[in-house]
Amino acid sequence: MNYNTLGFWLFFLAVFVPYWRLSHRGQNRLMLGASYVFYGFWDYRFLFLVLFSTIIDFVGGLGVAGVALSRRALRRLGALVIGAGFLLCSGIDYELLRRGLETHNASAVRAALPQSLADLWIPFSLVALSLAYGFVLPTLMRLPEVRRRKVFLVISMIANLGLLGFFKYFDFFVGSFATLLDRMGMSTSLHTLGILLPAGISFYTFQAMSYTIDIYRGDAQPTRDFGDFALFVCFFPHLIAGPIMRAHTLLPQVVEPRTVTRQMMREGTWLIAVGLFRKVVIADNLAQVANAIFFPYGAGQGSGLHGPETLVGIYAFALQIYGDFSGYSSMARGISKFFGYELVVNFNQPYLAQSPSDFWKRWHISLSTWLRDYLYIPLGGNRGGNRKLYRNLMITMLLGGLWHGASWTFVAWGFFHGIVLCLFRVLQIPDTVPEGAFGATWRRPLRILGMFHLTCVGWLLFRADNFQAAYHMAGRVLTDFHYTPFVGSALALMAFLAFPLLFIERLIEGERRIERVGAWPWTGRALAYVYVVVMVLFFHAEKAVEFIYFQF
Repeated sequence: MNYNTLGFWLFFLAVFVPYWRLSHRGQNRLMLGASYVFYGFWDYRFLFLVLFSTIIDFVGGLGVAGVALSRRALRRLGALVIGAGFLLCSGIDYELLRRGLETHNASAVRAALPQSLADLWIPFSLVALSLAYGFVLPTLMRLPEVRRRKVFLVISMIANLGLLGFFKYFDFFVGSFATLLDRMGMSTSLHTLGILLPAGISFYTFQAMSYTIDIYRGDAQPTRDFGDFALFVCFFPHLIAGPIMRAHTLLPQVVEPRTVTRQMMREGTWLIAVGLFRKVVIADNLAQVANAIFFPYGAGQGSGLHGPETLVGIYAFALQIYGDFSGYSSMARGISKFFGYELVVNFNQPYLAQSPSDFWKRWHISLSTWLRDYLYIPLGGNRGGNRKLYRNLMITMLLGGLWHGASWTFVAWGFFHGIVLCLFRVLQIPDTVPEGAFGATWRRPLRILGMFHLTCVGWLLFRADNFQAAYHMAGRVLTDFHYTPFVGSALALMAFLAFPLLFIERLIEGERRIERVGAWPWTGRALAYVYVVVMVLFFHAEKAVEFIYFQF
């Protein structure tokens, strides 16, 4: 259910209309049910995985804080796990199974059962682990405080990372290992399981896990209401692609009564409109340009393309992924405001960054701060000398690249950004040109231009289908300078779309700029809305494209 579809907005209205007529508790229950329905539209089987992560961290947070659950609460959670486990068993055709049993048709019974053992052992294993956790919970609660806190923290991390690792990376690592053995001349019978990637799993596992970590550190207090915590994990506006929210930011908004003001409604409307503009006008149109270049190289048919065309394709993808992801984040913030919630700002003009460090303070801010607080700093951060600093940077960026997807090109993207961060540290290049510094007026634009092109090198690795395609594209850019009419038309399209994007960024990006929209005179707001609506209606891409980050 994409934000840029009519179906989603009908769903939004169905939730919004009754929402403000309910009590605070009723609002939370409605929003929780709506969030599960929303996620179920992607693949209802994977609702169990959201519930699994939610239960593990709900119990884990209470365990870290030393708050015991009643037997009644444990029985309810156990029943919920067992019931939800059947969602993952949808490989069984129950109607065909019933008919086969009634007619004693053995072939029908066999056809109704899963063709793969994985269809059964995965859900049964997760249900068994959850129930075992419930049985040993009283014993764990009697452990000495220091040990108890660590045990519950470790269980939370293993459960979430195990869930993420299995569903996102199992096939990738098994396939890579089998390929390595084959290249070494060793026969292998390793097989992948063909596991589907659950939507949003990278986001909600990180968010749920951070809750337990924050309680362990003393940065958050646990909630005893399972429904409130479940809503914190699966709040639908940001469930599929973030931003990744922290407990101290979102959970109080769930627990406390909410109100919505006219200012919030105006800001929400503008954020939604701008998000749609970024997605359907900028990102989806430029996707056609980027795909026209990247697809031939990925298929090994890029020999007919020239360097300038290839470079334009990389530029197009740089603008596409920004318009796509920032458009989603903008709409998520806008939709949340209609329900009385405030989500964190996830982008702050990243292509105006002057250094790699500056870029990561502006791009996907919720992920970069998550990696900083829960990985980079615990590894030691910048303490312990330069060698450890560079090690910590490389580990953080490599894992950040792998977080994006099960592909070595994503790992290479993270490696590239890690190397660039380290080089700027080694050369002691400041993050930005200070105010009043010599030549600031011309040094800043040059640094912004240079950083944009460094970022584009990273996007080449990120978007390329494989290393061979990335190698050929880079070689073509550096050695073939033949100009074609495609370059001029593509650059004209990018300019037509990029200038409004830059203008919009100056208006709304950052913590406080969106507040200015409500202070505009009504004529200014009307003109802005008319422009956005006209562009969305008449300049949207002919073919809708799914949000890029939905695959992560």
